[in-house]
Amino acid sequence: MFKRILSEEGAARADALLLVSVLFFAAFGFIAWTTDPVYTGIGVGDKAPSLEGQVYDGNGWVSFELTDEDFDQSWKEGPGNWIMVEFMDTNCGYCVKAAQNDIPNQQARWLDGARPLEDGTTVEFVAVAIQLGLKDGNYEESSIIDFRDQYGHDFPYMNDLDNSNRDTWEIEGTPTYFLIAPNGLIAYSSPEQAPSLDVWEAMEDEIPRGES
Repeated sequence: MFKRILSEEGAARADALLLVSVLFFAAFGFIAWTTDPVYTGIGVGDKAPSLEGQVYDGNGWVSFELTDEDFDQSWKEGPGNWIMVEFMDTNCGYCVKAAQNDIPNQQARWLDGARPLEDGTTVEFVAVAIQLGLKDGNYEESSIIDFRDQYGHDFPYMNDLDNSNRDTWEIEGTPTYFLIAPNGLIAYSSPEQAPSLDVWEAMEDEIPRGES
C-alpha cells in the first residue's frame, strides 16, 4: 500500500512537470512565431549599426552618435526623419565625381527644399570619411574639412580615419550609400541594390512627397 501511494505521488509529480514543460515550450514557440526578429546589419530591412564619432559641421568638430534612441521604432509609414549616409574617401575618384556633380544637386533637392516633403518629414545627410588605403600623409583631418568646403557641402562630415565605423558597416569600397528609415531600419543599401537602383532613386521612391 505504501509503495502504491509513493508510486501515485511520483506519477503526479511527473505529470505536473510534463505539463509545465509543455506550457513553457508552447509559450516560447508562440513568442518566436509571433515575433519578427530584426537583426543589425547592412542589408535592406536590417537595423542600422551604430554610427559615432566627431563630425565637422562647418563651425567645428562636435560629437555625433546615431543609436536606437534617435529612431522611432514604432514608425511604419508617414512623416519621420530619414538619414542618408555616405561612406567616402577624400582620395577616391568616384567620391570626387559624386561630390562635384551629384551631391550639390541632391543637397539642394533634399536639404534646401527643392523637393517638397510631406509635413513632418525631414531628411539628413551624413558623410563618413574613411581611408581605403594605408596612411601615407594624404589622410588628415584637415583634408576632410577641405573636401567638404571645396564642393560646398552643408551637411556634417565624420572623421572615421581610424576606420572604426567602416569596419562595423563592412565597407569594401567608396562611395557606399545607405538610406535609413525613421524606425532605424535600412531602406536602401548600395552594396545590395546598386547599380540597378541608386540612393537618389530610392529616396525619391521611399520618402513621402508633399504638395508642390
